[in-house]
Amino acid sequence: MIKRRVRMVDIARAAEVSQTTVSLVLNQVEGIRIAEDTRHRVLSVARELGYEPAPALRAFGRAGTKLFGVVIDEISAAYPSNMIDGLQSAAEARATELIIQITGGREDREAAALENFARLAVAGVIYATTFTRLVQPSTRLDSFPHIFLNCRRKDKQGLSVLPDERRGGKMAAQHLIDAGCERIATITGDPWQSAARDRFAGFRQTLQRNGLSADPACVRHGDWGYESGWRSTRELLALESPPDGLFCQNDVMARGALTAIEEAGLRVPRDIAVIGYDDRDFAKNLRPPLTTISLPHAEMAEQALARLTAYPNDRAATAYRVSGSLVMRASC
Repeated sequence: MIKRRVRMVDIARAAEVSQTTVSLVLNQVEGIRIAEDTRHRVLSVARELGYEPAPALRAFGRAGTKLFGVVIDEISAAYPSNMIDGLQSAAEARATELIIQITGGREDREAAALENFARLAVAGVIYATTFTRLVQPSTRLDSFPHIFLNCRRKDKQGLSVLPDERRGGKMAAQHLIDAGCERIATITGDPWQSAARDRFAGFRQTLQRNGLSADPACVRHGDWGYESGWRSTRELLALESPPDGLFCQNDVMARGALTAIEEAGLRVPRDIAVIGYDDRDFAKNLRPPLTTISLPHAEMAEQALARLTAYPNDRAATAYRVSGSLVMRASC
């Protein structure tokens, strides 16, 4: 019987930390603050489970092994991202190696990272951001085969892998409609951000397709924070015709919404159904557990490395969008 190889996700579950934390510890990524007790726990669990890095990682620099660079602005423990773990899994599957450089959003660090990649003769570069946004990378990046992960150049040139936010908004609205909601409200993120605009566009389109109106009175613009979710929900519940369904465009605002609903003496989902977005770690522990739309960071990372390795010289202006999934829990 073939023994199953221990994966980073197994270590994360046993150590009760995120997959990203495990990846950062095991890959010794610099520039990230991780508590020493957490680092020790991850390493201890990895040893107990018999974790071994992939052959490519044990043979760093071996002839014939391709090396790829990853430059990312930040990795925040407060915002769960599986991009690094997804990249690592994809690299292991392809017997390739990754060098990860964190810039902190600083141009000088980005330039230094790209110079490091040049000295190491990397086969390509993945230019990534923690939050989806438009970027203006150093012109030095053009000297490498590259792909953008979770971001896109301001001039829309180059290959990009992005979350399908519009489809996410559609899924959220459709789920509330399927749950029997007839007057559905939404709390957006910062309106100037593309994620907020796209999620709202998909939401509104789905309402209209199902014969429901996107009543302006049922639209509130938040700032992705708990307080804006709480405040906006209080305003919505005070309407003459309050909503029976609520789409919060991230889980943090949804947590604020649940508090406001409870304070109003209402019950979720009996009086109002609530759906969030992002599938943050805390979402499953809310009361009630929050239905949400996942961000497909791991899948996006795997697709980015796959496309870069298969088509390293493809510079066509193309954005590949990856859809998240509906995570059904008790709030709808």
